[in-house]
Amino acid sequence: MDGLLAQLAGMGGGGGMGGGRGADDNTPLRDTAETTHISSLALLKMLTHARAGVPLEVMGLMIGEYIDDYTVRVVDVFSMPQTATGQSVEAVDPEYQSLMLEKLEQVGRPEKVVGWYHSHPGFGCWLSSEDVQTAKSYEQLTSRSVSVVIDPIQSVPGKVVIDAFRTIPQEISMLALAGQAKEVRQTTSNLGFMTKPSITALVHGLNKTFYNMPIAYRKNKSEVHLLRNVRNKSWREGLKVETITEHEKTTRNESIIAIKKLVKQSEKFIASGKDEDDVGNVGRIIPTTHLLQEAESLISANLNYTIGIAVNSLIF
Repeated sequence: MDGLLAQLAGMGGGGGMGGGRGADDNTPLRDTAETTHISSLALLKMLTHARAGVPLEVMGLMIGEYIDDYTVRVVDVFSMPQTATGQSVEAVDPEYQSLMLEKLEQVGRPEKVVGWYHSHPGFGCWLSSEDVQTAKSYEQLTSRSVSVVIDPIQSVPGKVVIDAFRTIPQEISMLALAGQAKEVRQTTSNLGFMTKPSITALVHGLNKTFYNMPIAYRKNKSEVHLLRNVRNKSWREGLKVETITEHEKTTRNESIIAIKKLVKQSEKFIASGKDEDDVGNVGRIIPTTHLLQEAESLISANLNYTIGIAVNSLIF
């Protein structure tokens, strides 16, 4: 056992800035300041793909570039034809991957694969044992590959539940268990420790078999303008007409029933001899006034529906 630990210490242990490598090992260490910058397009496509696959897991590949030793830039993503049950994703189809990269290069996407993403619908961001093996297979091809996990269920407007991970080499993990290894990354920044890890991630091996990386979002002026107008209604909204079933439900089942109730209330109000201008009625909705508003609203809705049907039949 001591000989094995000594051999592992020669491979990955020892001193150095931040620890994690031997004195004669010139292999560059990862840095706590290394950040994954995800574009708005990539984030929207990942979230849309993840929500479309609920309750199953989905996966895809991220394309981008490595700007420097501290920056991984993700510019776009594309989905893979895989689904999963439980907490694991099926193997990646290499033929589909190579074909998709060729197609992307033809449309002006010459960037290379910088990692992969998959969804965890409803159970947080962490890597299962199968995910760790998948991540290691990508890191064998590209040592700086990033594994992103997104949760479409817990994500809400204004807050996307997402995290990025990278695996810890097995020899360093064994040395850490034996208490003879330092951190796998050199500490030059607090960025890697700003996000508090969840208990679920710690239970599943965070900082033992994998560590998380900080995520940042970059938007240019065009993307900011586009995102601000995503929910704005265009002129085409005025040409949309309800279906006959929806219009009948709104008219007969809601408006007509409400008008009948208001007619009875108005009759009682008039029979009681009360005046709308009485001090006791200030701030209250008088049944007669309410009846007038509901009737005008019903007439307007019917007119809009009739005119919309006529315009659509003539134009479209």
